[in-house]
Amino acid sequence: MKKKALLFILLAFIFAACGNDEEEETNLNDNENDDTEESLPDAIVNDTEQELPDEDAEDAPESFCYSGGAILYESATQFKVCPGDGEKFQKQLCKDGKWVDEGDCVSGSVTIPAGSFKMGCDKEIEGSCPEDTVPLHEVALSSYVMDKFEVPVELFEKCMAENVCTNDNAEEPHYRTSSDSYQCNIGNPDRKNHPANCVTWHGAKAYCEWLGKRLPTEAEWENAARSGKVQIYPWGDTPEASCDNTVMKSSANGCGSNTTSPVGSKPDGASGQGIFDLSGNVAEYTSDWYEKKFYSTEEASKADTQGPAEPEKDKFKVIRGGSYIYGENHARSSFRGSAKLDDPAIDFGFRCVK
Repeated sequence: MKKKALLFILLAFIFAACGNDEEEETNLNDNENDDTEESLPDAIVNDTEQELPDEDAEDAPESFCYSGGAILYESATQFKVCPGDGEKFQKQLCKDGKWVDEGDCVSGSVTIPAGSFKMGCDKEIEGSCPEDTVPLHEVALSSYVMDKFEVPVELFEKCMAENVCTNDNAEEPHYRTSSDSYQCNIGNPDRKNHPANCVTWHGAKAYCEWLGKRLPTEAEWENAARSGKVQIYPWGDTPEASCDNTVMKSSANGCGSNTTSPVGSKPDGASGQGIFDLSGNVAEYTSDWYEKKFYSTEEASKADTQGPAEPEKDKFKVIRGGSYIYGENHARSSFRGSAKLDDPAIDFGFRCVK
């Protein structure tokens, strides 16, 4: 990274922070205005709080740890805890002005190449298979692009602020019990980097369309989770699902907190193509209608299958990937679940494709 370019970007953030007393919001996606920015806190460099470098700095560091709410971008939603007290997240300033986790300035999406894959549960490697996951069948798909991360709270709240993901097409957090209110992430300032849960299927669809994207089909989701291979988990057949590679219920409190975890916080559970949280954290909406015996139909094996036709009654959408409130069986790439269109459940979330 050229130093002049880095300094110019840093100055732009500093002037934005000083020139307006009102809290401004960070530009999170291409739909937002370029003049909306969020003031940055002081940097934590080598465990010592410092002011951000100014234009006279000759050796401005390229990475910082900062305290406070995480600033999320569609292209960067991984975080690492830095040394020192409190919650401090390591970020790197990229040439495009976005802050990412320590390491490379990575893209926020993955292109899945066209090809065929085996969809469903394979009894030879999984032992037993639920009725709705058989038979194993081949599906050909065109190329598509999938988000690397589940949509985080901060980005979904931007959609709500734009009056897109609101009451007409998405319920706001639905506090059905005191337990649910604790486990709903939207509106919780401490979970800006957690997946947006307590969102209806309609709300998820509205968000993706707001960005010019869509929800994945069930076949697209499973193909991404398998990286085109017949394997039990996104990372392979072994090791088994645990709190080292997924956010699941492995004890009374799940993986430690009885809540979701920040998106991308289990790198050992990423798919072979670098997609995070396809197993656990929150179950993910797809665009397909749920039909228990759909895999036995000819439609299931058609190229770019869109799932079954809309049913006349008992209308549910397919959810995939397991969640923090369920165990190992739900963490498998072949597992299928179902969700009502208007149910903002605590363990439902989503990601988008295009």
